[in-house]
This record gives sequence, structure tokens and C-alpha cells, in this order.
Amino acid sequence: GKDCTQEFLEVHREDYIPAFAPKAFVGVVVGSGAAPPPPRPPGAGRVDFDSNSVLVLTRDVYAPEHEEFRAKCRAFLKKHVVPQYVKFEMKGMVDASVYAKMAEAGFYLTLSIPKEYGGLGHEDWRYNAIVCEELEDCDCGGFFANLGNDMVLSYFTKSCTPEQRAKWMPMLARGAVIAVAMSEPEVGSDLGKLSCRAERLPDGSGYVVSGRKMWISAGAQAELVVVACVTDPSLGAKGISLLVVEKGMEGYSCAKRFGKLGKHASDTCLLTLQNVRVPTCNLVGEEGKGFVYMMGHLPKERLSIAVGSVAAARRALALATNYVHGRAAFGGVVGSLQSVQMKLAQLRTEVQVCTTFVDRCIAEVSRGQLTTEGAAMAKYHATELSFSVADSCAQLFGGYGYLKNSPIGKLLVDQRVARVYGGSNEVQLEIVAKGLGFQPQRVARSKL
Repeated sequence: GKDCTQEFLEVHREDYIPAFAPKAFVGVVVGSGAAPPPPRPPGAGRVDFDSNSVLVLTRDVYAPEHEEFRAKCRAFLKKHVVPQYVKFEMKGMVDASVYAKMAEAGFYLTLSIPKEYGGLGHEDWRYNAIVCEELEDCDCGGFFANLGNDMVLSYFTKSCTPEQRAKWMPMLARGAVIAVAMSEPEVGSDLGKLSCRAERLPDGSGYVVSGRKMWISAGAQAELVVVACVTDPSLGAKGISLLVVEKGMEGYSCAKRFGKLGKHASDTCLLTLQNVRVPTCNLVGEEGKGFVYMMGHLPKERLSIAVGSVAAARRALALATNYVHGRAAFGGVVGSLQSVQMKLAQLRTEVQVCTTFVDRCIAEVSRGQLTTEGAAMAKYHATELSFSVADSCAQLFGGYGYLKNSPIGKLLVDQRVARVYGGSNEVQLEIVAKGLGFQPQRVARSKL
């Protein structure tokens, strides 16, 4: 047999699947002394499944112009991201120059920036969804480009004044890294309990901001950070405002970058703000409306997470299907075992159902009809499924699925956190339950 360990580890080669699954990999490592397994049976089955061909139903949410955009996005990622992705994972962040190239090509920020500010002006969210899907399909799910596209940019395009847009849009159009800072060391999903304070200066010229922000993606690189802070502690959630903190402001710093189980190409940070002076002109929208703005933007954020997660599930299913068709074992291939076929059939059904639901949500948000409940359902179901599918598929790879650079292994650890960020899945279920007339237990108790 041929030693194909190197081919296996080079998971970002463009010809990875055809090299790994069909014939080249036979499971023999040089020096092991093991005899080669039997030749792969002629009728063992096709081994070129991809994220589309594992589905039963044809996806109809995208039009030809969207598929043209997809082809360009994939070509861009294969040229500018995939060859460097291992370096980005080791570094713990994607180079700022890649964000800039991505913006220039129309796949980061500029796809949704209005034309008058140098963007493409797409209001059709299906273009955003395609970027999420292609990152996962190219095994680059740790590149958190949808953070800017779907979770931060809308604060600038929807909630800022014309004067603020004129100030910041040139930076965004060139692909500046941006972030949003909501969570704190003591506050996660319960955003109404923030402690980061913004004290208004006596002359009304600005605010003095002090506090810490935890789990901030892209925080180490971000040029602009939308910070949620308390401007009036007596009003609870109605006393929360959003301020744009700019890199270089005195007292603002990235105190620590965290090592994570997955998503290694995305930096995650603890930010500290020590008496940071932020001018009034950096207030997003109206004072005291921060919580409203955050809640208004969260449905798209959660759908973006769902889109990436179900794309990861489709990718995992395709990887495992190709592998079991080509992995020789027991005189045949792993895929000839009935238990394996039944498991993959089950996973295929679940992935198809989830894809159909998420596609419907994509269509809904593109028409401006996505509900908070619908987004919560999509986020909960897609993230739970993606981890479950990745786990089941990793099992079929045996020990190779547990290797650090194994694509299925990366999917497994990357998808674990999707059940936590964007609002934990327990919070999503509470939102869904509210639609049935229930109130969270903690609210019910407070009324006793």
C-alpha cells in the first residue's frame, strides 16, 4: 500500500477529497509492517459527494445571480484564504490584509455597504448567507468574516447618523476589522445586567467609559468596536447605550487573547476600558436605546450562525460519506457495513430537514419577514445538529478523525461553541417557549 499520511495531513490542498477518499489512502503507514488491505471493490460506490449532492431536495432559495456570486466567492477563498489558513490558525487570527482583499472583492462588508459609500449595496441577505456557507465548505469555518457582515455592520448602516456614516464608511469600505462588545466576565446572555459604565462628561462633550468586555471576537485587531455600556443604571435595560470605541483611544486595550478548543483562526479577547474618553458623536443612535438596537440586530446574527452550522453539517456528511466509500476494511469498505449505512441515512435525513428549514428562514429574512422566534429556532436546531452530525461522522473516521488537522476533527471542535455564542441555546429555547404563552421561570418567581 501507499503511504498517504502526508496527503491526509495536507487538508487544505485543493485536490484533498479525490486524493484522500477514492484510491490513494489505503490506511498503511510506511514502516508499520502491515500488509496492504484488499483492493477497493469495483462496485464500492461513488466517492465524490459534496455538500449539495448529499441532499435529496434541490435547494431553490438561490437564483442564478446568487450562484454566480457563490462561484466567485469560492474562487476567492481558494486563492487568498485556503492556502494560508493553517498559518492563520497557528497565528490565532486572519491577516488584516485578507479582510481588505475580501472587501475589495465584495465578500466582506462591501457587499452590504450602500453604493454611495463605495459598497455593492446588496440588501438581499442571501449574498451574506453564501459567504457563510462557502467558508464552511472550504474548511475555513474559523475565519469569522460573518462577524463583520452579519453582526456588526448593521449598527453602522442602520443605526448611525449620516455624519457618522460619512466618518466611518470609508474605513469599512476598505475592509477594516470591526467587532461588537456585549458580554462581560460576569454577564453573558443576560445583556440587561451589564456593568460597563459610561459617565457623561459635565460639559456634554462625551463619555468616560470604564469596564471589561469578555469573549470579544476580532477584538485584538478591530479598528472600531461597538461597545454596549450603561449610561443610566437606574433604568435597567433602558439605560444601556452603544458607543463606538476606536482603536488607539487612551485607556482602551486588549488585555488578553484566549486559547480556544476550536475556531483557531479567530481571535477571542478580554477588552479593558479604563476611563476611555469617547466623544458624543460616537454614540450609536439615541442614548438608552442600546438594548433595543441589540435585540433588533440579533435575529440576523442568529440566522447567520444557523446558516454556517448547517453548512458545516452538510460538509461533515459529505466528508464521511466519501471516506466510508473508500476506506478498505473487512474485505470490503467501511461503507458496506449496514450499521454505517443506517447511520448515514439518518444523518442525511436530519441534515436535509434542517437545511430546508434554514433555507426558508433565509428567504424570510430576505423579504424582511424573519421573526425573532424563527431565528431562535434556526440557531438552536442547526447548532445542535451540526455538532451531533460532526461527532457521528468523526466516529466513522476512527483514529484519523481525532487528528489535530483532520477536517472532520476541526468541524467537531469548531461547531461546539456555536451552541453558546449568539445567545446560548437555552436562551433560544426560552424565546421559542414565549411564543407558546410561557414566561421564563425567573420572571415568574420575581412576580411572586
